[in-house]
Amino acid sequence: MTALTRLWDAEDAMRDGRHDDALQGFIWFYQHALDEDPSLEELRYYLIGMWVELGRIDPKALDALRTIRADKAKALLAGDKDRETFWDIVIIDAELDEAAATYQFYKALAEASPVFAAECALIAMPAIVEAQDYALAAKLMPPAEPFVREMARVLEQDIAAIKQRPFSPAPERRAEIATYVTEVQRVLTVLAGNGEREEAASIKALAVSLIKNPSVRRDVAAGLSKRSKAQRT
Repeated sequence: MTALTRLWDAEDAMRDGRHDDALQGFIWFYQHALDEDPSLEELRYYLIGMWVELGRIDPKALDALRTIRADKAKALLAGDKDRETFWDIVIIDAELDEAAATYQFYKALAEASPVFAAECALIAMPAIVEAQDYALAAKLMPPAEPFVREMARVLEQDIAAIKQRPFSPAPERRAEIATYVTEVQRVLTVLAGNGEREEAASIKALAVSLIKNPSVRRDVAAGLSKRSKAQRT
């Protein structure tokens, strides 16, 4: 039986109310699927959402997921230096709507293993900003202008690549723009949170002006304005 077959069987078990079978299938796929096929990484992350959904029906599923998360956290605090393990913790916390747990864990990791924690800083950044620890975020965040310039370069490169694909590019285009807006807005939030409002305004203007494609530039400007208004309300 392949890893994919195990996953679909577990999903069927969940729909049929066979919760124990579903949980065992989820656990197996999460722990072993990448050994069979490394390309299943995205599906492994997708699985966490289904797992949390199962946990709303059967608390044992959430207990199992939290145990896996705790074991991964212990391993990193004990000296393991695997960024993928840190990613696993962040994704589990995100699906559980517990970004605060990521923030608290990152602070503990920074004390236990500061060099490795620095390597994971950008992964933890959304949780750090959500926790409004703007001083820590500023310490870990790369310089704003070079970062935004690089993000703009990547956006334009990705948009150009999307245009060459045979299927409708609209969903991917929206996703790439949304990612750019989110990353830029996070930088602006950190700057403003540390009292650097003029710098934030300058970076916001730069983030828009760097985009050469007129329609993409309009969407970026609209997205940043919408985020700014939402933060003020």
